[in-house]
Amino acid sequence: MLASNFWEYIFGMPQLPIILGCLIPIVAIVCGFAYKSQKARSDNELKRVLAERGMSADEIVRVIEAHRRCE
Repeated sequence: MLASNFWEYIFGMPQLPIILGCLIPIVAIVCGFAYKSQKARSDNELKRVLAERGMSADEIVRVIEAHRRCE
């Protein structure tokens, strides 16, 4: 009986749509920052590997630009 009243209370709350309406954009913003952070790490790792192979700066720029066009 207590669990039934709990779920009725939770889903009957008028605040629930407001909470979800605020939570969805917050999650989207956090995921966007996480994606940008991971992309920056990936680009930096690629640059490091290319530099270790002895490529010049111009060659690295060309590879990075080609890599970005493929995405």
